[in-house]
Amino acid sequence: MDLSKELKVAISTGKVEIGYKVSLKALNRKKAKLIVMASNTPENLSSRIKQVAGTEVPLYIFPGSSWDLGGVCGKPYPVTTIAIIDPGESSILQLKEG
Repeated sequence: MDLSKELKVAISTGKVEIGYKVSLKALNRKKAKLIVMASNTPENLSSRIKQVAGTEVPLYIFPGSSWDLGGVCGKPYPVTTIAIIDPGESSILQLKEG
């Protein structure tokens, strides 16, 4: 699966929350179906996301930096966390199975 392509499709056709704070809110409200986190997310942020996600919400570590993840999202700034609320036409939720 091409993660970058699937993320772009999810962003354009589904509902995603981009950023640490809104992702945390989505987790607290039990709306997130998948969390994508940059590999260089600071430890204090990643441990908080992991704690709130627990075993209910799958967590996928993006194999690039937060700048790379921001670029995939079409943002000119670093993005540490993305919460997938609705995948739209993408098959990104298959990441949680494999």
